[in-house]
Amino acid sequence: MDTGLVLVRFVHYGATLVLFGLVLFPAYAYPPVAGRAGLRAPAISRSVSLLVLISGIAWFIGVAASMTDGGMSWDTARFIVTETSFGTVSLLRLGAILAAVAILALRFELHTTKLDLVLVALCAILLGSLAEVGHTQVEDGQARAAHTFSDALHLLAAGAWLGGLVGLLRVTFASLYGNGPTNRASEAANRFSTMGYMAVAILVVSGLVNSWFLVGSLANLVTTAYGRLLLLKLVLFAAMVGLAGLNRFLVVPSLLRSAAGGSKQGLRRLLINMVAELTLGSAIVLIVSVLGTTEPAGAS
Repeated sequence: MDTGLVLVRFVHYGATLVLFGLVLFPAYAYPPVAGRAGLRAPAISRSVSLLVLISGIAWFIGVAASMTDGGMSWDTARFIVTETSFGTVSLLRLGAILAAVAILALRFELHTTKLDLVLVALCAILLGSLAEVGHTQVEDGQARAAHTFSDALHLLAAGAWLGGLVGLLRVTFASLYGNGPTNRASEAANRFSTMGYMAVAILVVSGLVNSWFLVGSLANLVTTAYGRLLLLKLVLFAAMVGLAGLNRFLVVPSLLRSAAGGSKQGLRRLLINMVAELTLGSAIVLIVSVLGTTEPAGAS
């Protein structure tokens, strides 16, 4: 296992997931007027987009260097871009992230709903296209198309959840320690929880489809390195769902009641739970980064 390549993949996957969730967050978490106000300060999204760009370039260089003993060169880069699917997809993704960075910079001066929709679409392409550079490419024909589609949905649902958590964390922190209104965090948390139902459902269904392609049999879950890593991922995912359920059915209802009276009671508990969810999510992304460099259990 190439540790450097795994770490670069971890940073790139994590930043891409968060970027999509952040730009999507205002679309469902705020009322229309409040959402427009929230979109006028996208400093976090801009910083994350730069991290996506830098880590994406580093990932390309790492893959190029691993393909030749001579290290990275212009000839190697040209070969990868023109002769491999990884290079073609990387070129598409480079265009998408450069466009996203440009839009995020423009949004400090220019704000339109159409521009926001374009940004969400670009970030969705950027994230979903990661399915084209993974283990989905081992199949052919309809199986490959089905696996790629399922994996893209899996990535988009994960990004909506993890990136949404970052957006909600920012709003909650502002309500608890800043000048943000208390009801903003509680209402956003309630809407985020509703979106979370859809995200979890998509993650479960698409995860089962992906496992069917990559694991092959239940025995491979315990007899192969890939299967054991996948089991660990499932355990962490179950813990995330448990924390999300705790927030949805206990913390958020309490927040909504206290916010009606102007109280900030429960915001600290929500903040702690979200940090725990993000920690578990980061661990899952790290496992996914390792899985991407590990032979699938079904191929063992």
